[in-house]
Formats: sequence, C-alpha cells, structure tokens
Amino acid sequence: MKFLLIGIFITLLITAIYKINELKNIKYNQPEILAEKRILTVYYSNNGNTKNVGENINAIVGGDIKEIELTEKYPNNIFTMSKLVREQIKENYIPKIENIDISNYDVIFVGSPIWNFSVSLPTKAFLKNNNFENKTIIPFITYSGGANKTKIADEISDLTNASEVKPPLFMFENGIFLVKERIIKWLNNI
Repeated sequence: MKFLLIGIFITLLITAIYKINELKNIKYNQPEILAEKRILTVYYSNNGNTKNVGENINAIVGGDIKEIELTEKYPNNIFTMSKLVREQIKENYIPKIENIDISNYDVIFVGSPIWNFSVSLPTKAFLKNNNFENKTIIPFITYSGGANKTKIADEISDLTNASEVKPPLFMFENGIFLVKERIIKWLNNI
C-alpha cells in the first residue's frame, strides 16, 4: 500500500511538472477575433481575484479596462454580505452601478466572481444595462466553490443581446498560479 501511494504521488508530481513547463513555454498568438478591434476589459471584483485576472487579460490583449462600481457598496463582512446576496438573488434584485460606456468597443471581456452558483449581481447589472448588439463578449470567471460552467456561459448569453459570446475562462480563486500563461492558453483557443 505504501509503495502504491508513493507511486501515485510521483505520477502526480511528474504530471504537475509537465503541465507547469507546458504553460511556461506557451506563446500568445492573437486570435482573429481580436485583430484590429477596439477592446474593453470590464470586471467586478469583490476580493481582488477577478481584478487580477482582468488586469492580466488587459496586459496581454491591450485596450481599455474598467471596474464595475456599485453606487452602494456591499458590506465588508463576508457573512453579512453572503446573507444579503442570497436574499437579493431570491428577489431577482439588480444593484445600481456606475455607467460604463461600451459604445466605442467591438470586443468586451467581462469578468465576474461566482456568487451562489451564478454571475455576481453587479456583473448582471452591467450585462442587463448595456446594449451589446454587434459586439462580442468574452467572459472570464473566478470562483472558490462549485461552478456549473455550462450554466454560467448560458446565463451570460441570456443576459445580453451580444452578437457572440465566447466560451468563458474559469479560474479557481485559490489556484491563481501561472495566471498569464493560463490566460494565454485560453486566448489562443477562442
């Protein structure tokens, strides 16, 4: 039994080293969808993880970057906030946010944490409040618990009238390791 566990550990270690080296050597090839486009990266970040991913995406693809800002902030206490968010989700509440003008952009990267197995309420407000006709949305999602990836992608599509919604990048919040390399791998496949 001891040798079996050692064998499994060594196999996992070798696989991890291989994957890390694979990511370290990845090169960015600008996708056709981004060529000669006006790009905006928009995100809502509660604890900085989604902001980190958004800033890394923006550093790679260029364009402008904006944070979704609430007119009334959520409580700092995570337990108080979680309770409030659960109530707001049940009531289909959409918070008020500062306006972000997207009219001058062709491609919009939209970042959100997962809240209660759904896109965050501030991100929902951004998606509902804007006209995405003739625009492409490229979502990126951070999460720390469960995430139904198909449901999230469908939810984003349903919230907008975008011409196209690309498959999202999902980043586990506690696994923000080799962020740029993981983003490049995702971008190379959109």
